[in-house]
Amino acid sequence: MNTEEYRKKVEKEILDIIEERLKAREMNAARAREIASYILSSLHPHMTLDQIQTAAQNFDEHFSELIPVVLQITSDYDNLVKKTVSEHVATLIKQNKIEEANILLKKAINKEVKLSQ
Repeated sequence: MNTEEYRKKVEKEILDIIEERLKAREMNAARAREIASYILSSLHPHMTLDQIQTAAQNFDEHFSELIPVVLQITSDYDNLVKKTVSEHVATLIKQNKIEEANILLKKAINKEVKLSQ
């Protein structure tokens, strides 16, 4: 899934939460508009995964209803970082670049690795 498809998936999940809460009368129309407006201003076409993940970190600060989406985005992002780092470390080890692999692993552990996709 490319970043544009992922962004649309996130927007759909948020829309589903809004729709579900409106039907259950756990949210009013004004709150739904407020969330939708915030999401539309936060997520826009052609964002990188880093940008989507960074934007999502603020969703639950403003709207507790979006905690499940934030948790999923964080999990997806962390899993992709782990996979990417693991593949890169394996390549470095095969090239006998042990010190570089060690540095990369330390950066990953300290959450200093960003994806540029």
